[in-house]
Amino acid sequence: MRAVAFLTSADLPALFEDDRLAADALRGRGFDVTPVVWTDATGAALERFDAVVMRSPWDWFLRRPEFRAFLSLLRRVRVPVFNASAVMLEFADKTALPRLAERGAAVVPTEVFAPAELPRVPERLAAWGWPRAVLKPAFTANAFGAQRFAAQDVGAVLASLPLIDDEPWLLQPFLEEIAGGERSFVFFDGRFSHAVVKRPREGDWRVQVEHGGQAAPWDATPAEVAEATELLRLAAPDTLYARVDAVPWRGRLHLMELEVVEPELFFRFAPHAPSRFADVLVRRLG
Repeated sequence: MRAVAFLTSADLPALFEDDRLAADALRGRGFDVTPVVWTDATGAALERFDAVVMRSPWDWFLRRPEFRAFLSLLRRVRVPVFNASAVMLEFADKTALPRLAERGAAVVPTEVFAPAELPRVPERLAAWGWPRAVLKPAFTANAFGAQRFAAQDVGAVLASLPLIDDEPWLLQPFLEEIAGGERSFVFFDGRFSHAVVKRPREGDWRVQVEHGGQAAPWDATPAEVAEATELLRLAAPDTLYARVDAVPWRGRLHLMELEVVEPELFFRFAPHAPSRFADVLVRRLG
């Protein structure tokens, strides 16, 4: 029997509910699936498995240097790792967004600032002419540390920013379209599987469940699927799993985030998705 490690966090030692569905699908194909807490994992222990799959290490953004070191360790593990550690390192923070725009991807406009460059934010905000904006750490999750503000309040926002090591910050326009929901398109082996819409609670702008947001199945149109597929093709086509988070803006989808490290894949909203995921992994392992 082949064995697969699903990397998780100490808070989810028995896996997140969605990941249990994927694990069951793999077990139905003759695989043994073992949850492994990433902070306890060593290279030697991981090499006892036939494959290692990153799933829910969701305390990583509170342990940023440690997580980056762990991704580097995975590059040296002599078994298949999904997604590939090089891909996860490239997209572990959101500074990849401007690079994707340079490749031709439709990306929400994004400027990156080192902490010492933050005093330039008012100047750049004026140059863009954005009436409202979002400033957020590049290496974070669940909108942790993100600030939404009106342009005239930028000085007060900068004065109140928490210091987050040496991590860069991202400046983006605030898109009113987020009130209608952020679309998340899930892909396995580069092929579209299913979509969800994540909506903020009334009076908020953050779509994460930690802030009162809600997710629901989304019946994606052919045009949306084509645009999301193109975004993934330009960014990271050779991935076992990927989630393209986008919002409709100026007549087409614009990328908010490309999730190829540890995204929630919303298996519970798509009955056939766990089997699709399992089949792709089995094919990858030959």
